[in-house]
Amino acid sequence: MDAGTILAQCGLFAALPPPALRQLAALCEPLELRGGDVLFGIGQPAEHLYLVALGRLRARLADGSVAGDIARLEPAGEISLLSGEPHSAEVHAVRDSLLLRLPRAPLLEFLQAHPATLLALTRTIVQRMRRNQREAVKETARRGQTLALIGGGGLDVAALARRLQDALAGGGAPTELIGADTIDAVFGAGAAHAPLREIEFDAQRMAWVGRIENSGHTLLLHARAEDPLWAERCLRQADRILVAVDSAEPARDTALLARLRELALRTPVELLILRPEGVAAGDVQGWRRLGGARAHYFLRPQPESADAADWASLARQLSGRGLGLVLGGGGARGFAHIGLMRALEQLRIPVDLAGGTSMGAFFAALRACGADSHEMLRVARETFVEHNYLNDYVLPRVSLIRGRKFLAHLRAIFGEQRIEELRLPYFAVSTNLSRATTMVHDSGPLAVWIGTSMSVPGFSPPVAYRGELLVDGAVTNSLPTDVMLQLGRGPIVASDVSTDGSLLAPGIEGPDQEALLNQAVRPPVSLIDILFASAVLTSESGVRQRASRADLYLRMPVSGIGLFDWKQIDAIVERCCEYALPRLEAFGSGLPVA
Repeated sequence: MDAGTILAQCGLFAALPPPALRQLAALCEPLELRGGDVLFGIGQPAEHLYLVALGRLRARLADGSVAGDIARLEPAGEISLLSGEPHSAEVHAVRDSLLLRLPRAPLLEFLQAHPATLLALTRTIVQRMRRNQREAVKETARRGQTLALIGGGGLDVAALARRLQDALAGGGAPTELIGADTIDAVFGAGAAHAPLREIEFDAQRMAWVGRIENSGHTLLLHARAEDPLWAERCLRQADRILVAVDSAEPARDTALLARLRELALRTPVELLILRPEGVAAGDVQGWRRLGGARAHYFLRPQPESADAADWASLARQLSGRGLGLVLGGGGARGFAHIGLMRALEQLRIPVDLAGGTSMGAFFAALRACGADSHEMLRVARETFVEHNYLNDYVLPRVSLIRGRKFLAHLRAIFGEQRIEELRLPYFAVSTNLSRATTMVHDSGPLAVWIGTSMSVPGFSPPVAYRGELLVDGAVTNSLPTDVMLQLGRGPIVASDVSTDGSLLAPGIEGPDQEALLNQAVRPPVSLIDILFASAVLTSESGVRQRASRADLYLRMPVSGIGLFDWKQIDAIVERCCEYALPRLEAFGSGLPVA
């Protein structure tokens, strides 16, 4: 490896004259990392600056969140190097990576002699420190990456790779398809199946891969499980591993999955489950456990429009352009979400995944089940306006109602569906009252977890689960943009139906302890209003932070709407559709279009 060539290609050092480049190159030491290896940990002293010659690194903060990826020709460790403080993040190799390592003391001397390079390094530090979590996640997802698509059995992996290549290119992510035959054609017959080395680097391959990565193209490696040497090469060179399985096949361990676990690469693994229309999802959780997968996607293999939509949605999510919808809780104010759905449909903006809290969890689930705004309006009217499923009152020892009637109705709407079997990725959140934490439900019985997310403390009984008590998600997280952001699929549209100062006693000077009892307050304040406002008080204090995680934050115009103003449904839907339309149009360049 020619360190001088690598340094000359790097923006930090490109302006240096040739003698200075040669001086800097003499300080460089090559460092090879295998996928999963830790470069440095939190609290360790900063002894070197690192430059990525090939591969990809990932920085994680102390709370486990991703601070960002470090790609080819980018530095790592520069902040601590200049500040002299210990590293504040852990950095590890996403895949096999080759670095240039420059020792701190001689590098600082060099920088003093070349202030323009010091200035360039300082600019890099400032840019990284200004980048917020949302920008870091989006940048990580959207920049060129190397994907590995692996499958076995009767699957035509090459054909699947071509379909994914077309879908990615159609979504604005031009992709280079690389199979074993490609490697043999470029590097000579048998190159793809040569004996594996611990870490594989050579100048010829570095130059070839570097040219593709510099173009900004995505690399899509594909291999059959029955070709273990080439498959392992793909696994070790990927930033993201996609394992294709057939929903009709029972989850079973294979040599490839066992090898994937042995490698301990720390590379994200996701499932592509081929599932024809009308066919059961299969053992999703079993496959996920065996592959260590963090997510899964369902794909219809039929050559129909629904199938094309599946692949387009997959491509958007893989390239950080999938639209995530986050819906907040707020009783009847949640009808605003139907207005948002109507606006999205009018603008032909596709939703790729959805999640929410309380009433938001209800409408997000309807969307995940395939309902459009017309069907949502019908279900909402039947559920909340025409019938009262919230009147199975009990002696208020734990709650005002038993909640049995409402849960039975949720089961009538959603049946026995499980969250992990929904074609559109979905989550609901509840509050663990025993631990005072938010719980995310992305698997398990859909109706049960929707009901749990809607269990207002004092009104509905808490749900006992594994020895702990769960209640309405809005108690700790009324708008779970943080959950959506961590998925890293693309832009987030958040619909907030909370209201500021909605619980008031106008005209009462007081103090008057019996004002509400004497019905002196207009509009009247009910017990449920008080219970709900008290429950979400802590959650609402974090609205600004949750709003900052959204790419488009919609504070819906629902002021003056009470929790049980069910009969306002049509006015709320119409008003909020009119509110959302121009804002979605103005933001349109950041959203996908079907």
